[in-house]
Amino acid sequence: MQKRLLVIGICAVLVAVAYFAPGIMNVLFDAFDLAFGWAGPFVVVTLVSALVGMLFIMAFPHVSSQDGIKAVKDRIKFNLLAIRLFQDDLGTVFRSTGKTLSWNFGYLGLNMLPMVVLAAPFMIVWFQLNALYAYQSLEVGDEQMVVVELNEGVSPSAVEIVMPEGVAMSHRVNLADSDDPRILLRLIPTADGAHELLLKNGGEEVIKTIEVGTDPRRLARLTTATPLSKFAAAKDPIVYFGDPVLPGNSFLQTITVDYPVRPLGFMGGGEISIMLWFVIVSMAVGFGLKGFFGVEI
Repeated sequence: MQKRLLVIGICAVLVAVAYFAPGIMNVLFDAFDLAFGWAGPFVVVTLVSALVGMLFIMAFPHVSSQDGIKAVKDRIKFNLLAIRLFQDDLGTVFRSTGKTLSWNFGYLGLNMLPMVVLAAPFMIVWFQLNALYAYQSLEVGDEQMVVVELNEGVSPSAVEIVMPEGVAMSHRVNLADSDDPRILLRLIPTADGAHELLLKNGGEEVIKTIEVGTDPRRLARLTTATPLSKFAAAKDPIVYFGDPVLPGNSFLQTITVDYPVRPLGFMGGGEISIMLWFVIVSMAVGFGLKGFFGVEI
């Protein structure tokens, strides 16, 4: 029980630090990137995924009922064997099939708690990898649409936009719908560099850096005051570890710069590629080591 509480406590602390002090997580992962980033995103994502898979299999027995999982797996094997041995006896086949399905539900139930406990740290690692390796900066001449979502009641025409040197604005559209006011900007980068787009309203200023031809350690599509709702809406899962979260009373909700995805080895790149490779490698390492650690899954 002590080890179970310890593992749950560690997971809870990681989540709390990631939510309330994301800069600490950024420092840790930036250090890892400094040490291994020279090998490229694919190698770093693979290394981190393998490490997470090892930590997962080490933590799993302390947040799961190992005896219960073993007993349920034995029941499933027993009923599958009965189906094979008595395949000519329809009554036995039906009963064993029903029991196999019911024990499978029991097996899923026994794995629910450990998956819930360990899922949050998994997500934190994925978010960090996204912030570091999912996107790349714009290139000179690449026309870019920037979407500025305002809070309800804020007039788009009242928002002043100060363009930086190195980025030209070819078009601006104010959408003054009272329920969803926003500004659409069509920008064209004209010079390499980290260019600061400045937005002003009522004495408040918000800056969104537009990276052109640079190699920043972290690159976020979104700067937002509503990170949880954006994540829940599957708009962007890196908001805690890219740009800082805006105050809740800011005149705007979100600024989005749709950076191009960064290739990931033989994969297309971006958040989905990182997630898929992360899951594949971590699960492969975890299952590969379960016999070594004597873990029932």
